[in-house]
Amino acid sequence: MLEPIYAENVIVGVVHKKQFQWYVTDRELWYLDYVKFAQAFENGGDSVVDEYIEPERKGIEVLSSENAELFLKRIESYKGDAANLLKLFEDKIESEDEEDVLDFSPSFLVDFDQKVFYSLFPEPTSFEEYVPSDWKETYEDFTALIPETEKYWVNKDGENLFEL
Repeated sequence: MLEPIYAENVIVGVVHKKQFQWYVTDRELWYLDYVKFAQAFENGGDSVVDEYIEPERKGIEVLSSENAELFLKRIESYKGDAANLLKLFEDKIESEDEEDVLDFSPSFLVDFDQKVFYSLFPEPTSFEEYVPSDWKETYEDFTALIPETEKYWVNKDGENLFEL
């Protein structure tokens, strides 16, 4: 699992086949529609997509429910779980300055079952603009949608580490 780094290595919640999973990955993987992304920057179409595409996304220009399983297999090494994320978060709080707490804010929730992309990405980049056309996208705090057992920011005493 990668170490979360503010706006670079992001924490992403994924729902696929009714299963919830955390991943810590490079943020670039979560432009779901690379074709739209490439067009927005160069008006170049499909040929430009190869310049932007990450190795894990080769052959998956538009990440959707139909090809999610292949993609999730490719990023399996980036899986995280609530216990590991909580431990990393607690270690960060104890050892570093408070700004690094932002490294642990979840950036995206990608629900392949419902075709909804939620973003909480902290920088001006609008990942939610680059989703497949049949998806809903929103920029909002999605943390209430996360299963209680997966809320890695809540410690064993029930304290929200973002509020300490």
